Amino acid sequence: MNEASHLTLLAWDNSRHHAPGLIWAYRGAAGQAPQPIAPKDIEAALAAPGGWVWLHVDLIDQRAHSWISHACALPQSAHAILEGHEDSMALAHEKGVVHGIAADLHGETGRRSTTIGRLHFAVTDRLLVTGRRHSLAAVEEVNKALSQQLQPATAFELFGAIVLAFCGSASGRLALATKQLDEVEDRLVTERLADERRRIKEVRRLGVSLHRPIAAQVALFLDENRAGWELSAGAHEILGKLAARLKRLDREVVMVNDRARLLQEEVAAELADESNRSLKALAVMSALLLPGTLIVGIFGMNTEGLPLTHTHGGFLLAMLLAGGATGLFYWLLLRAGADLKF
Repeated sequence: MNEASHLTLLAWDNSRHHAPGLIWAYRGAAGQAPQPIAPKDIEAALAAPGGWVWLHVDLIDQRAHSWISHACALPQSAHAILEGHEDSMALAHEKGVVHGIAADLHGETGRRSTTIGRLHFAVTDRLLVTGRRHSLAAVEEVNKALSQQLQPATAFELFGAIVLAFCGSASGRLALATKQLDEVEDRLVTERLADERRRIKEVRRLGVSLHRPIAAQVALFLDENRAGWELSAGAHEILGKLAARLKRLDREVVMVNDRARLLQEEVAAELADESNRSLKALAVMSALLLPGTLIVGIFGMNTEGLPLTHTHGGFLLAMLLAGGATGLFYWLLLRAGADLKF
């Protein structure tokens, strides 16, 4: 055995006690509370009959995929997904293993993130392997739920819980977005409109960022012919429920996005009307000042023979003449049918 092979075997032997890139690992069974397991116990948990195992890894660690490929007997296509090089939504099946890429919201401390991340997964009834590059909200939520009351019977149920948690988080953000749109609409109806374009843009940004990955997942779940997939009846049922839930969520996103777009157009039209009214007022004021300005300009000419130059009260007469010219011009505008209301 050469030195390189010897070092490789030593590295793999050490990985039995230290799993590179592993964030957490759980073992559970139907009717039993899931328990976290140490890296040294993962091999025994995978070999044990019954129950399920969840391995969650950080794909930024380049060693994680090598460890998974040794620890888990998965098809090559599933390993390719877990390498983390692809970001497009995907769903496929090979030899009883469903694998792909799902969407999830980034998990950020102290605020609700609207950034969409990617969850790479491979799942069977007994094994769920997930990988991510950033902290994901739904995965973290399910992780907390496992330490409380969540007791999935299979790894497919656990995967379904993650997707449903994402749908719940997305629906919560859509509910907040709908509330924002209600406030904008109230301001618009009561004519107390401020510049609400920034708030509407935030809602549209959320709608667009959610619609693209969710619509892609809906297409994958609905278009795939799963009748020939080598899965248990429970797994087929869970995938069907997830497809229906994602489809409802996509309809919610489309409705919020369409409403935001319509309100954006209405707000833009209202702001344009306000600008037009302001310009109209400025134009009318400028027009009414033109006759007076003309009279003042004439009396300001430094030429001989200007009227009222030596007349007592000439300034007052000149001002009255300017005011009269303005009044006459205003009367002519009214006679011509001009709309002078602002």
